[in-house]
Amino acid sequence: MTGNNLVNEELVMAQTADNLPQDPSMLAPVGPASGKPLAQVRSNTAEEVREAVAHARKVAPDWAALDPRGRVHLLKQVRHRIYGMLDEIIQVVSEQCGKPRAEALTHDVLPTVLMLQYFERMAPRWVRPERVGRLLGPSLFATASRVEFRPFGVVGCISPWNYPFFLSFLGAAPALFAGNTVVLKPSEVTPGVGELIRRTFEPLPVGVATVVQGGGVAGAALVDAPVDKLCFIGSPGTGRKIAEAAAKHLTPVVMELGGQDAAIVCDDADLDVASSGVLWGAFMNAGQTCAAVERVYVVDSVADRFEELLVDKAASLRQDPEGEVGSLTSERQLETVRRHLADALDKGGKLLSGGLEAGRSNHNGTLWAAPTIIDGRSEEMALFSEETFGPLLPVIRVRDEDEAVRRTNEEGFNLTSSVWTRSRDKARRISSQVKAGSILINGHGHTAGAPWTPWGGVGESGYGRLNGIYGLREFLVPVNVSTSIAPGLKSLWWYPYGEPTTKTLRAFAEVMSAPKLSDKGRALKSLMSNIGGALKEKL
Repeated sequence: MTGNNLVNEELVMAQTADNLPQDPSMLAPVGPASGKPLAQVRSNTAEEVREAVAHARKVAPDWAALDPRGRVHLLKQVRHRIYGMLDEIIQVVSEQCGKPRAEALTHDVLPTVLMLQYFERMAPRWVRPERVGRLLGPSLFATASRVEFRPFGVVGCISPWNYPFFLSFLGAAPALFAGNTVVLKPSEVTPGVGELIRRTFEPLPVGVATVVQGGGVAGAALVDAPVDKLCFIGSPGTGRKIAEAAAKHLTPVVMELGGQDAAIVCDDADLDVASSGVLWGAFMNAGQTCAAVERVYVVDSVADRFEELLVDKAASLRQDPEGEVGSLTSERQLETVRRHLADALDKGGKLLSGGLEAGRSNHNGTLWAAPTIIDGRSEEMALFSEETFGPLLPVIRVRDEDEAVRRTNEEGFNLTSSVWTRSRDKARRISSQVKAGSILINGHGHTAGAPWTPWGGVGESGYGRLNGIYGLREFLVPVNVSTSIAPGLKSLWWYPYGEPTTKTLRAFAEVMSAPKLSDKGRALKSLMSNIGGALKEKL
């Protein structure tokens, strides 16, 4: 999900010479669907960011020591605060991103409250200590072991502009439920949404969840403060910079990065369902989604009908705040879409729907781009090696599903991927071969909003997981606590290493590794005859 970075790139690309703020300390967003200036927000200085981290560190022990149910009680007030601000959040997200209000509700607000409510129920269970080694621990080591899940301390979250409300909570919420304090830097492109998030955090004790605003200076200060763990959602290029900066402090990072997600349409797919699902998967949020379909491989025998359905359905999409497809959010994304489309058509792609001049026209700085479908994708095209992150979908014809799987894995990187088929066996076989963080059968890309499922990528699309038990424990340190069940006895492997001790330990190894029962029997006999002498050596 392309977003913030360590240089002030996103702020620069979102502004023209005519609308740059007079005060460089102010963030001055412009509505990408309207071209109208929006409310300015003050950017925090590097020193203010460091102070926010210091305050978060000061209150972290008290927040961590709070009973998990006590944290749930306070975080429930955040969810209730969202209820009271619902219309305002939808309006501001729509204005700042250029997305339809229906998507602001469905993609930003709804998954946020669903996630919060789910963690309220599950987090107390997931943070409890767990007993481990119940069978072997007492018998071999004379110890009882448990794993305690302890918060890191201060978690820094850097979130992007494409889903500015939901993705801010995707990192911040599990960190808070896990007992960490959080300093969140939302995108400088949508600072008004960051201010709303600040208000939703007001029911929490001061310093537990802090929002800092700004671009590269604020982001770099947060990484370098340092914090105890980082959560970054953005592009692979920026993720590398974050990882490099965090490595100076050995700060662990969880990263959810971009994708060139593939969909595979099999010859037995329900083409009506597949075309509707791929259409939404490609053009949700005007294609500005890390999990958007950026390539669809269709078995040649059904490709003509699939393209016909896809084009017919694309014709009904409305580019409007009350419609299905909004504007792009940044000028750079519009330029990328135009460049990729022109290049693809110049290098053999066939325009099926949309195009450079199609759809809603731009004026006064608006950033509309028509949903566009092309037939064909080749290695020479810029969109082959670059994430488009916009409403441009290439359809690629393949001989069979095996070719589709191979090209899915070789011709891009998948945060998610999807398989469209009526056959459960075929779905199981194909999904087992696809390299992706999430694989969906007859659906695409929606599992980020399912808080019970792990969310994250592989390779270029990131590492670590958000959502579910894996997402919560991403922000917890598993600490082993082992207690001797016979505190008055010295351990067998302590000094001295006399002959009885050596023979006893060897017998243990032989019992564990012997291939035959007769060999195990001899080892057990040696164990029983030497263990008494070994214990005497420890007296």
